[in-house]
Amino acid sequence: MLRRPGRGLAATGAALATLVLAGGVSASGDGRGEEHMPASDRWVPLLGLALPQWYGCTVSEILEPSCGVWWGASPYEDDVEPLEELVDRDMDLVYTWRGVDQGHVPGKREKRLVAQGRIVHTNIEARRFNERGHPAVDYEDIIDGEYDASLRSQARGIAALKVPYFVTFDHEADAGRRYKVRGTPEEFVAAWRHVVDLYREEGADNAVWVWNVTGWPGNLDRLPGLWPGNGYVDWISWEGYNMTGCESHPGWTHVVSFEEAIAPAYEWIQSEGPEHGIDPDKPVMIGEMGTTDIGPAQTLLWYADIPGVLKRYERIRAVKLWDNRTTHECDFRIGANEFARLGYRVAGLDPYVHMPGRVHRLSELTGD
Repeated sequence: MLRRPGRGLAATGAALATLVLAGGVSASGDGRGEEHMPASDRWVPLLGLALPQWYGCTVSEILEPSCGVWWGASPYEDDVEPLEELVDRDMDLVYTWRGVDQGHVPGKREKRLVAQGRIVHTNIEARRFNERGHPAVDYEDIIDGEYDASLRSQARGIAALKVPYFVTFDHEADAGRRYKVRGTPEEFVAAWRHVVDLYREEGADNAVWVWNVTGWPGNLDRLPGLWPGNGYVDWISWEGYNMTGCESHPGWTHVVSFEEAIAPAYEWIQSEGPEHGIDPDKPVMIGEMGTTDIGPAQTLLWYADIPGVLKRYERIRAVKLWDNRTTHECDFRIGANEFARLGYRVAGLDPYVHMPGRVHRLSELTGD
């Protein structure tokens, strides 16, 4: 991992002062909530050392850590380094976007990220990325094998990396603008399984399959019909947004906290998932998250409170920021809001989401 210990130390004083001023932001990182970390230990992760809790940490073959949470992003303009410079830390996990027609996956960018020690998560969209406008692809065409050549090429490329690699097929299939547009739920499931089967046939056993949905309360009743089956999914993922003021959601005048955004889907998976064949013990990834500008203090605390929330949801083992915008009013870029930047920076210093290099080396060894 491309660690920069000196960079984070330069801002330690300011960040800790912010923690005190904000209030309610704990430096505790044991994930069990049994006791607060001794004051002397709070400096340890900032110095690039491992807390005692990390010594027993394990990382499974599907990249599930037994301690803490992977911290990542879908970066603005597909470049993660400017974001890392802004928030004084490296991302554990980076989200990239490709189409079913692109055979050269992983591309140069993904290979570079892997070589730098980052974990990569690629969403393979049911769209033709090699054409202008990225036109949508019907699930039926995927099932019929029209894209088998490019999908098999992707599988061979990922297999050649020899490290675990997160893959999603056509994320947010439950979204209002997608649901039953590219095909029926049954066709989505068939297309998902077809893609997974092709990857397995090509030896891409290092592909870790992440089923991603919106997680919005109004969409939860759609999830059973979109579930590919426990044998075809390794991680379950959904989003955690506050969209106050977004033009695309004119009725969204209230503020939803990070916890309020992620809790409905979490509770649904735990309580109702089993009756639909969904294993609630699978690790969870918050695939995208962020808030629009809700005022200086509220914006800062929306992000700064995230590690404390994560410690209460034990199945969540990865979180990614969506560092982008859809319109001027619907802007989630950390670099566009100094209070979002400060809150996200403070959150990223919490030991629960700041796993040391030793844990990253464990994640790399799982692919050997």
